[in-house]
Amino acid sequence: MGYVLITGASGGIGRELATLFAADGHNLVITARSQERLDTVKERLEQRFGIHVVAFAIDLSESDAPKKLHEFTTSQGLVVDHLVNNAGFADWTGFLDADWNRQNEMMQLNMHASAELTYRYGCDMRTNGHGRILNISSVASMMAGPYMAMYFASKAFVRSLSEAVAHELRGTGVTVTCVCPGPTTTGFEKAANMHGRNFFTMTKPATARQLAVYAYRKMMRGSALAYHGPLTKAGAIAERTLPSALTRKIAAFMNGGNPNRRSICRKP
Repeated sequence: MGYVLITGASGGIGRELATLFAADGHNLVITARSQERLDTVKERLEQRFGIHVVAFAIDLSESDAPKKLHEFTTSQGLVVDHLVNNAGFADWTGFLDADWNRQNEMMQLNMHASAELTYRYGCDMRTNGHGRILNISSVASMMAGPYMAMYFASKAFVRSLSEAVAHELRGTGVTVTCVCPGPTTTGFEKAANMHGRNFFTMTKPATARQLAVYAYRKMMRGSALAYHGPLTKAGAIAERTLPSALTRKIAAFMNGGNPNRRSICRKP
């Protein structure tokens, strides 16, 4: 049996997905930035389910990290036949008021790492004639998102790429599944520096466990695209039926509005 590689596996959705795979007897490669937190997850899963877990700490927002991760698994003889691109983050800010270094890290993690890992492990899977890839996108993929512009754009990238590659891989034995969650209790809003009124306070977020179970099932079925939760399904309808000017206003409101009104760009 091969290994399941899960990014962002030290907590939240990634940790819940790791638990689901382990419960079904899959060996795991789990990654995140904190070796200590990964080791805690590793120990718990190995003791509970009797599977093998490799914990490899790496910062996937660094440009060469996806290649290093692939080289590590290859050098260790770990055949990855399931890939979960889960790691990502957001930032609540006006685009020109943002810290550019943080925006660049977001692009590297949310887009570049997801794309390169899909490419590298997807090539391996196609050669072997089987495999499954799960990319976690967002309701944010369905419209432009003022005050979280880069995050929304990055998740649109993930969704578009996933759907296209899923089509290209038909008949190869490899599937690509893109799941678009709505608000989910993972610490997302804290990491994004969100406060006050926003889509987390105006809706009832799903739990990380609920989203993980849904995504796991869709991946195993080989679904190309799936929407989790009422807000995401409403977003899919809005994308097709409402003028983009209106969806931008809705997104700006749901994102909490403008966190500040500074006019000086913060250049690196």
